[in-house]
Formats: sequence, C-alpha cells, structure tokens
Amino acid sequence: MTDDLGLPGRRELPPEVLDNLRMTVREGMGKPARRRWPIVAAAAAVVLVLAGALVATVVIREPDGQGPVVANPDFSLDWPKAVAAMDRCWAVVESKAGFPGRNEWVPRFTAVSPSVTVVAVVARGKPFFCETTLMTATVSDPDAAPLYLPGTGTAALLMTPAGTVAGIADPAWPKVEMTGQNEASLSTRDIPVFRPGNLFVHLAPMKPSRTTYAVGPTPGEQSRPPGYHAPYPLRPAPEPAATKLDKPVFPVPDRATPAGEFFNVCVERASEVLADRDAYELGAFLEGEDVGVVVARLGGMVTVCQGGLGYGDGKTEYYRIMYDQPKPAGPVYALRTETVGRTGDKPLNAYLGVVPEAAAAVKLDFGTGKTVDAVVGAGTFGAWMPDGVSRDYENARVGITVLDAAGAILHQGTLPLY
Repeated sequence: MTDDLGLPGRRELPPEVLDNLRMTVREGMGKPARRRWPIVAAAAAVVLVLAGALVATVVIREPDGQGPVVANPDFSLDWPKAVAAMDRCWAVVESKAGFPGRNEWVPRFTAVSPSVTVVAVVARGKPFFCETTLMTATVSDPDAAPLYLPGTGTAALLMTPAGTVAGIADPAWPKVEMTGQNEASLSTRDIPVFRPGNLFVHLAPMKPSRTTYAVGPTPGEQSRPPGYHAPYPLRPAPEPAATKLDKPVFPVPDRATPAGEFFNVCVERASEVLADRDAYELGAFLEGEDVGVVVARLGGMVTVCQGGLGYGDGKTEYYRIMYDQPKPAGPVYALRTETVGRTGDKPLNAYLGVVPEAAAAVKLDFGTGKTVDAVVGAGTFGAWMPDGVSRDYENARVGITVLDAAGAILHQGTLPLY
C-alpha cells in the first residue's frame, strides 16, 4: 500500500529511539626538588563559597542527527558524545565477566563540563554511569549494592577524582539537595532527578576525596541560612567496575621546572578538582615570597592555579584553581585571578592573560609611567601589578603590546585592568 501512495518504505527505528518513545508513553500513562614548594599536608583555613558546579547539558539527538527529542525537561542527551564515551567505557569493562554487552547499553542522558562527560546508562534493568575525561574512562558497577541512606532510597553509585558524584534518588524526592563541605569551601545546590529511574549527576568543582557531602529532598524555594547543610550525610559510592588511563597524552608536559614544581603542589593542595592535570602545558609563572601563580593550558581550556602563604595572618597556606576563565572571541584577553599574598602591607596581585602562541614578548602599561615586561610562555603572559595603578574598577585599562621573536607587533591595544 505504501508503494501505491508513493510513501517511503518502512524503516526500523534504532533501539535508543524506541526506548525514548517507550519512556515518554510510560510517563504519560503514569506520571627536581626545591625547598620552597615541598608537597606536604595542606593547612588551609580560608572559607569561600563557590558559586555552582560545572554542570551543563545539551540536546538529545537521534543517531541520524535529526531534530531534538527531549526525554525529560531537566535533562538531555548529546548522542555523539554519549556514543564516544560509551565506546571508551566499554573498552575498559569488556573483559569483565558478566558485564552487560555494549549492544545492551541504553543511554538516558548526558552531563557535560569542559573536561568531563558523564552518561547515565541502563542495561538489563540496572543503572550505571560512564565517565570520560580527555585521558580516562571510568564505569560504575551495576551489580554493586548501593549504600542507601537510612530510611531513604538515595545512594551514590559513582564518585571520581574528576569531581563526579552520581547516583539514585529516593522516588519521593523532587530534587536532590546536595551540600559539599571541605577545608576551603561550602556549596549547596539542587540537583534535578531523571525519571523514570530516579538518577542524578553532579559535576562538582570540589575533590570528592576531600569533601563531605550531605543530601536531602529539596526544601522548596525557602532561603538557606549561612552555613546550612543538607540533612543526610551521603555514604561513599561503591568501587567502580573499572577505571583506566585509556588515552594518555604524549609527549607528557615537563614538570621538572620551577613552574612545573609549583603547579604540582598547587593542584595537589587546592580543594578544586582539575581533571587530566598531567596533560596541561604550563605557561606564564610568577613567583613571589612564598606564593606563586601559574597559567596552564589544555587545548582551548585555560586554567590559573595560585597560592602559597600570605593569607589572613600572613602565615596561612591556601591554594586555589580557577578554571572558569573567560573565552572572548579575540586572540588577546585578560584572565581572572585574585590577590595571592602581600608584600609588606600591600596586596600582591597578578595580571594574567592569553596571547597568540607566536608571542615572544608582552609589554604592559599600567598607567604608572613605566612599561612592565611580562613573563611569556605557551601563549600566555603574567606580571605582578606595580604600585600606583588606578582604582577605577569599572573603567581602568592596561595598554598591551605583543611582539613575536623577530620584534614584529602581533597585537597592540588595551585590556580591562580589573
């Protein structure tokens, strides 16, 4: 009959699409050694409130790349990212006896940050999570017994060094309220729950190994008092089924330098996570009295790690990673940083930025009557701010001239001072 009407012949829908359709119907039916930077235990005492996690979701796309299919209002599935991640995860678990075959994996949704992709997967009626970074693949164990919180149906199924906290929520909880507390920060946010299945993923900026998590049902829109914690301490996730460095970066960036030494100490002591830390190329490095600042790059991502002594009473040690850096369209821009210490009674501030990789010299004019030669490396620059810079936080500018190795001007203009 289809031939008589000139309609296209019948085509078998992919199983992932059928699964999404079934879910929609069911929902409708039921609703070398240096002394200065030795690696020892940190003693951070500064408390900051971090603004939310690096969680971003993107649209679900069917295998043929046609229009979006939204399976749940708060979630979406990036089909190409999901397939690439699941293929890598399968490669690290395929030798495990009894693990569901790759053809049985049905992705539910993706959670994506600039450096981490997590896919929530169901196979044989059991959920598990596949996490990939640039270099690693990790898979939770669908057969592991979840450590449910007493009296609830909530449990963590996966926690990783990249900051992933994923699990299953009590069916009665509208969202998962999650508090993370470590020695340097306190953060509370509401995590949506994917239904059916009651799954959640939190891509946190904190290191799970140094963070105490608490969860609870979201208490509505009421304001939370300072220092608030969710009511239930989250129990540890079971060990993953497999985790592997499946895509190591070669050549490995050199860390046997003052910048590399400081970088290793900084990322080790900071409370924030930095996935694939060994793959970062180091750029401009500034060293002060017992403090330092280094810029690191990985592809299009730019990270600043800073810290040392000099906070509070001048003896407190504190390190911080700042990876939510601006990415303007232009090739030259300034990076965000913070006061890193003091020189005498004056704050010590770094001025950092990104320049073309061909840059060999950067000259900065802070309006003090003297040009400052910045440290340059790997397409980044850095300089300590001199005394006497403007305090006009909205309008102050810095003159910048970027030169190549032959002395030719690559860029000349101004950048915001703050």
